[in-house]
Amino acid sequence: MIKRILAIIGLIVILGWVIATLALAILPIPMKSVLFPIFAAGCVLLPIILWLLLWMISVVTGKKNIATFEVNKEKDEETLSKATKDEAEEVLSEELDNDK
Repeated sequence: MIKRILAIIGLIVILGWVIATLALAILPIPMKSVLFPIFAAGCVLLPIILWLLLWMISVVTGKKNIATFEVNKEKDEETLSKATKDEAEEVLSEELDNDK
């Protein structure tokens, strides 16, 4: 439940930031030349920072979440073992061809 609340708060913060950036772009504000680049950079950096925060939480707690790199670890290991098996067969067949 707490994760949902934090996700909703994060979404509201990101949407608020985007709306503020659009308002800065449209409305005639005196400090526009200073504030707009900061808000535009924030539109890119804020989601990245939130993702890094989620990733660090998964690293510290050891629990998987959407930012975890090994979400499909079993599937990745299966694909990797199949790929290495296929590569080994190719190398072996090439060596046999070269020996002939």
